[in-house]
Amino acid sequence: MECGEYIGVTMSTGGDVSRLLYTVFDDSLVGGLSRENLIRSWSLEIQWFTPEEAEEIVDKLIELEWLEEKEGTLSPSIGVQLIAPELGWRPMTRRILTHSPFQKSTSPPSNIFSTPTVSQGNIEKKDMKKHTSSLSTPTVHTNKADEIEVVRRHPIDRAEASIPILIELIARESGLENKEVVRRAQRKRRALGPVTLWMALALVAREQSLDMFGITSEINRIED
Repeated sequence: MECGEYIGVTMSTGGDVSRLLYTVFDDSLVGGLSRENLIRSWSLEIQWFTPEEAEEIVDKLIELEWLEEKEGTLSPSIGVQLIAPELGWRPMTRRILTHSPFQKSTSPPSNIFSTPTVSQGNIEKKDMKKHTSSLSTPTVHTNKADEIEVVRRHPIDRAEASIPILIELIARESGLENKEVVRRAQRKRRALGPVTLWMALALVAREQSLDMFGITSEINRIED
């Protein structure tokens, strides 16, 4: 089964970028993400791409105007619709890099939204206010069971190269899935503040009563 597909249904190419952006921009964060944090999220935390592929994808999405970069901060372009990925969905690098540019709306706003008219006695003012608010405020429907939480704005990890290996070792020794190991580490980062992902993973290993000395020794052996 190819990436970008899930069991039983083939995904449409048009929504791939919207699904990919949802994984990091799903909760209306203020100020966007730095380039480094976005690359880290897709490569080291979710592990969908290599760091080099993630960097190439970020550059391509900026070029295609799906992402806007202002003062070193990245955010989805105005009008981009975020789509929650279905269970089992994975992005395909080639399809993302060959995606069509984002088509920004050039048509003027419809009068029905900008200057609503109401016949006297048909709709009360409070009902109209509620109605227009629902039209002017876009919402993103999420599926929390399938969501992969991505923690943002943390300092660069000193041992980033060993993080995928560390996740694999903790998962293997503890019996947890890789995704669950990452989720627990992210929860610790939120609780403790500005700690590195490597340190948070070490705390997860300790929580599982694993021998961190043995784990770091195996990491050194693999890297050597």
